[in-house]
Amino acid sequence: MTCDVDGNNCDQVTSWHGTAGRARWSPNGRYIAFEFHPKERSEIYVAEVTGGLPHLLPTIAGADNLSPSWSRDGKSIYFASKRGSEPFQIWKMPVQGGSPSRITGNGGISPVESPDGRFLYYSKYEQGGVWRIPLQGGQETEVLSEVEGGGWPNWGVTADGIYFLRFGKFPLVTIGFFEFATGKTIPIWSLEKEPGWGLSLSSDGKSIVYIQNEFLESNLMMVKNFR
Repeated sequence: MTCDVDGNNCDQVTSWHGTAGRARWSPNGRYIAFEFHPKERSEIYVAEVTGGLPHLLPTIAGADNLSPSWSRDGKSIYFASKRGSEPFQIWKMPVQGGSPSRITGNGGISPVESPDGRFLYYSKYEQGGVWRIPLQGGQETEVLSEVEGGGWPNWGVTADGIYFLRFGKFPLVTIGFFEFATGKTIPIWSLEKEPGWGLSLSSDGKSIVYIQNEFLESNLMMVKNFR
């Protein structure tokens, strides 16, 4: 679904049988890239916001392809891909078509290009952390170790640092900001309720969106004469 910020004027983007998610706007706001899970494997599609059927991005055949994100110029899409028991690796391909090129060699998921286009930031599926690699060539380095394994959607990059969900023993869950200039983490906000999975930043870096669990309920049922 796409909606105005106030929740009005909602339009449905897909109506398929399966699970669609991890939607990402293109820099010009005309397109949305998302992952779709029809059955066993996942694929990446691109849809024009003004209408028309989403089209499949021909990434890597026979693999799980997910977690798309756009390059800052809107000409390419990064994504994570894996086959079988192999680790996820990050690839890049032109939106208009062409062969994907592999970016990482030691694992990677949830890719985000830096605002200046010099680096690619990403996590590792089980190992955790936020890593980066120069897009013009060079070695990867770990930038932030406080993002736990399995928390790969829980952070976002700005020109000045990384906002992320900082988990402790609840209710000591905060949104933290890792500042590039000082290498220090600054607490931004303490969460009143347990958060869900995922964090995202607005394009201007001034707003944060995260998931908060409002209702945690369960029911105890009794079944008589079940034997």
